Amino acid sequence: MLNKLFLILILVCNSAISQPLNIEEFKIADGLSDGTIHYVLQDRYGLLWIATSTGGLNMYDGYTFKAFKNVPGNPNSILSNELHGLLEDAQGNIWIANSNGVSRYNRAENNFVNYDFEELFPDKIDAFGNLLNITMDGNQKLWVSSNGLGMLSFDSEQDTWILHKYKTKTGVLEADDKLVIASESDQQGRLWAGVFEHGLMMFDGEEQLFKQTQFKNNKNNPDFTKLGNEISCIFNDPTGILWITSRSGIYKLNPQTMEIKTLVKYQTQSLNFWAYFNQIIQDSQGNVWIANNIRGVLKFDGISDDFEEISFEGQFISKDGVSNIVVTSMLFDQSGIMWMGTIANGLIKHDPQRTAFKHFQHQPDNPNSLSSSQIFGLYESHIKPNQIYVGMRGGGLNILDPQKEQFKKIPLSFNNDVFGGSVRVISEDDDGTLWLGLWGDGLLHIDNKGNVINQFQFDSSKTTSLPDNLVRVLEKDTKNNYWIGTNSGGLIYLDTKNNSLKRYSDNTNKVYPQELFNLVKNKLQSESKPLMIKEATDNANLSFEFKITKPRKYLIISTGEGSSNDIELADWGWISDAQDQEIWSGKNGSETFHLGGAVKNRIKIDMQELKPGNYSLHFKSDLSHSFGKWNQAAPTYLDLWGIQIIELNDPEEINHFQSLIDEANEQIIIEGRNIRSIHVNKDGIVWVGTDTRGLGRLDPAKRTIKYYATEQDKENVLSDNSVQFIYENADGILWLATNGGLNRFDPETENFTIYTEEHGLPTNYIASILPAESGNLWLATRNGLSKMITSPTTKQVTFVNYGAEDGLGGTDFIAQVALKSSAGNYYFGGEHGLNIFSRTKENEAPPALYLSDLRVGNVSLLSQKSDMPLDTTLTDINEIELVHDKNDLTFTYSALHFSKPSKNQYAHFLKGYDEDWIYDNKRTATYTNLDPGDYVFSFKGSNRDGIWNETGKSISITIRPPWWHTIWAYIGYGLFFIGIVFGVDRIQRRRLIAKSKERLRIQAMEHRAETAELQAKAMQAEQRALQIENERKTKELEEARELQLSMLPKELPQLPNLDIAVYMQTATEVGGDYYDFHVGLDGTLTVVIGDATGHGMKAGTMVTTAKSLFNSYAPNPDILFSFSEITRCIKQMNFGKLSMCLTMLKIKGDKMQISTAGMPPSFIFRRDTRVVEEHVFQGMPLGTMMKFPYEVKDTTLKPGDTILLMSDGLPELANDKDEMYGYKKIRNGFEEVAEQSSEEIISYLKNEGKSWSDDQAPDDDVTFVVIKVK
Repeated sequence: MLNKLFLILILVCNSAISQPLNIEEFKIADGLSDGTIHYVLQDRYGLLWIATSTGGLNMYDGYTFKAFKNVPGNPNSILSNELHGLLEDAQGNIWIANSNGVSRYNRAENNFVNYDFEELFPDKIDAFGNLLNITMDGNQKLWVSSNGLGMLSFDSEQDTWILHKYKTKTGVLEADDKLVIASESDQQGRLWAGVFEHGLMMFDGEEQLFKQTQFKNNKNNPDFTKLGNEISCIFNDPTGILWITSRSGIYKLNPQTMEIKTLVKYQTQSLNFWAYFNQIIQDSQGNVWIANNIRGVLKFDGISDDFEEISFEGQFISKDGVSNIVVTSMLFDQSGIMWMGTIANGLIKHDPQRTAFKHFQHQPDNPNSLSSSQIFGLYESHIKPNQIYVGMRGGGLNILDPQKEQFKKIPLSFNNDVFGGSVRVISEDDDGTLWLGLWGDGLLHIDNKGNVINQFQFDSSKTTSLPDNLVRVLEKDTKNNYWIGTNSGGLIYLDTKNNSLKRYSDNTNKVYPQELFNLVKNKLQSESKPLMIKEATDNANLSFEFKITKPRKYLIISTGEGSSNDIELADWGWISDAQDQEIWSGKNGSETFHLGGAVKNRIKIDMQELKPGNYSLHFKSDLSHSFGKWNQAAPTYLDLWGIQIIELNDPEEINHFQSLIDEANEQIIIEGRNIRSIHVNKDGIVWVGTDTRGLGRLDPAKRTIKYYATEQDKENVLSDNSVQFIYENADGILWLATNGGLNRFDPETENFTIYTEEHGLPTNYIASILPAESGNLWLATRNGLSKMITSPTTKQVTFVNYGAEDGLGGTDFIAQVALKSSAGNYYFGGEHGLNIFSRTKENEAPPALYLSDLRVGNVSLLSQKSDMPLDTTLTDINEIELVHDKNDLTFTYSALHFSKPSKNQYAHFLKGYDEDWIYDNKRTATYTNLDPGDYVFSFKGSNRDGIWNETGKSISITIRPPWWHTIWAYIGYGLFFIGIVFGVDRIQRRRLIAKSKERLRIQAMEHRAETAELQAKAMQAEQRALQIENERKTKELEEARELQLSMLPKELPQLPNLDIAVYMQTATEVGGDYYDFHVGLDGTLTVVIGDATGHGMKAGTMVTTAKSLFNSYAPNPDILFSFSEITRCIKQMNFGKLSMCLTMLKIKGDKMQISTAGMPPSFIFRRDTRVVEEHVFQGMPLGTMMKFPYEVKDTTLKPGDTILLMSDGLPELANDKDEMYGYKKIRNGFEEVAEQSSEEIISYLKNEGKSWSDDQAPDDDVTFVVIKVK
């Protein structure tokens, strides 16, 4: 137990207390072998090495800790598990000072060379305690400081350690048992040591001993020989100054003048063991950091000697000045990240460049907090500098002072908002007045005191009113007028000078001008005898005749029930002539307009000239939504329901009516009533994003609109028709946030570039887009924030994603709720509150690249089982040569950057095999069955900020061909062939000459007989050829069947929780069915069932290939990765049109994953519900299409649940009537017998097939796999 320590801090220089540093802790639960750490080192490759108190040596690559511990009886293991100092020499060896001596890590052989000091110095065994520190002097000589043996140096030629003497005031002393904690080499290469009772000493190279130092005379000089003031650490800074810590203070020594200055002095009333643990380091800015043992950490500016006391998140200092976190070791790694070893608190990481997110929510007890946590809108005031307006659902409007971090509520009244007051969008005019888009109360215009200037709301009696009270978007144009996007009322234009609204509706919501309605109503009221059929009820079929005596223009008004998309309305009117020929109709829904109320209330107003004659007026209705019996909202103008015609005589009146009708018919139609986003560019072009109809380009001046939407099976189109946000960059490029990913659209070329989860996005649901520095983008999504970074050199796009683990208050962001302030701060909101952060700067340090393993034929080159010993470190190997059958390779690698290793990204490329870099963000790459030849494997990686090490790391690989494929073998084959041809030719020539003479001699006398004989032989030869061909096909089919059956597992897995049964019947002509199993080390069962395309030997070849690939990829937990790799391998084997249909499932415990590529559905019988689930997948067979988006389903299994997998053999089995058995019969039958055992289910299905086909051999293989959960 620690002795209580009373500390009085005497400040010799100015001090301050810092804001707590953000930290991340690594403890035993995270993989560390011990929570007490004595030293942290980063080697030349970028790996971290951690010396622990009792847990041996740890190596950390950002993902896992690898522990090296002493193994009793193994001389190649580390000497001890109690470690202290670490050092890497010029050759890259890691030297470790430990409790028993020194160990050196041999990277090439992955073992240790040990120097046991108890064996080297047996006569000093009683005095020896620990080796504490390890240093290298200016001559590249290693030194260790010890407890009991003083200072020792390493003689590399003799491969041993040497003790050294001391020279004190009393004379020369032999190496004694004095404690030496600290040692350091200065810029002149001199070695300094802090020795117990002897103080500060320097090594004299000529006399080969340590001498006590004398400081320049000063009565305030410290005495390091006194008990309680022992030196604990020495550090030489770049200016040549030595920084010294002792148990009583902190000092600076000028070695040239020997002047020493006291920076901090402590007075202690008792001693403490932890006070010996100090370390001093310097950062890239010249600041000196001191791990001040139990007193915490101090940071000196390195110039004025002012310092600040560093605190950490979770740290507290007792009133006695003792920190609960005791830092023993510190390190700034190659990327500027700070690491600290501690006593019992594990390893601590501080990332100075980590993005700090601030999160604000509603706090009921804090009047200066947000009024609601559901953020709906954001806007920066230009009248009130640095003030941010915040709109909320149910919380109205707040204004934020970012400096004070306080919110003030602006009082507003709401009437129709079910949430109690919601501000969805905000805009400010130059006079400071605000326009507020409300979610239920329309559009509100208020002054800067909150007084209402004007409010626009829906009025069913006015077509000039706001068509919808749910306002989502406000976009100001260059004339200070507004484009308004509503939830269901389409697009509206607000002229702020005269406060008038103009609707840009879709076909469903388009309306006639209000003036036209007013004229029609006035005309009807003034008409003494209008021709009409009014107030028609359900199922009406009304008509009456009328006569025209003079040619006249008539105004026709027809209403009814229907839709703008209907070819025929449900209710409509029409006019017919004396021959009952229809001459005018209001039936076509696309020609109708909205009559108010429900959208199915339609109206058509038209002009028609009628000549003298007899006519009939008609109206027909269906069984619902008629006059007085409305099943939805009634139309606004009830008195127009039906059909009416009005005679027009005044030419001016006729022209007026016609112009209003033409105006309505020629209005711009906006497809989609739900407007999600609007952007007005500098040329006045209005870009409109809708919820279902894609992107619209509206040119108000030319009255034109063009749409861009997604189209199935068509390239260079929008990825999704829901466009949530539109951002235009300085180059005029539009960036579109959609529900199907991020779209880059070039309006000049009309080209789309799509980015999705496949490219690194956290989700395809993008909510908002804001500009970042250097042309990059910030994206708010439904799964956190993402920063899109484009490499200035390669143009490679990287997405850096941020979630709750990075400090975000939530991850589900609302579209349009995004703001970049003039101060460069970013604001993003959602239903979880408001997130704020300042502009970020990427960590520009690219990661170091490290090849951690290379497996050849599934055997690691680092393994003792490898028959390819290394003569250097694996990551330093530049080339490797392999024999032809060592052609299965797996590379494992790391990008060593520790800011957020889980978000580092990876790409690899095998030259001679891959066509281009593969950006799969995986740390392994596997290649199987490589052909002989020359290859170059390269990999590269990025840090979490998307900064790539574009140089990459490469290794050349040569796979030698077998001897029978070498050039000498081919030369030999050629010479042998030439000799055979020459010899055969000479013999054949002689035989031909002899036969020719014989043939001429007997030709005349045997001509007839020979002719008859030749005819007989021809017939016999033809029959023989046919017989041979049949025998060949029979043999090939039998060989294919034998090959297919040999690929099947010899026995089924025996698992305690599963009952498995299988059945396969091969077809007359082998069909290529296949099944297999694999049980992983963690108990995961992987099952496949497949069907190769083709028949016969081709199908057998594909089954053989599938078997090999399944053995390679079955242990991989990622089904989609396995499918991708199997497809890649099949395509590279050039099988032509051959492919492999496959279903793969994995069962681990009660969890199951399944995916299918071109196979029949899978059935799961659920015992609890007695229902059969059918799992159907849309997937191409493996080997047909690279990067096909296969689907994986996850489900939970319970005891009694039964799984049925099958090929298409039984469903497509035909009976004597040429009827197929079908999937429905299989499902129904399976449901009946699913509670039986697996073997009984197999028997049932087998008997069903035999009965259906009358026991005839099937034309295709029939295969089942049944798995029952016990």
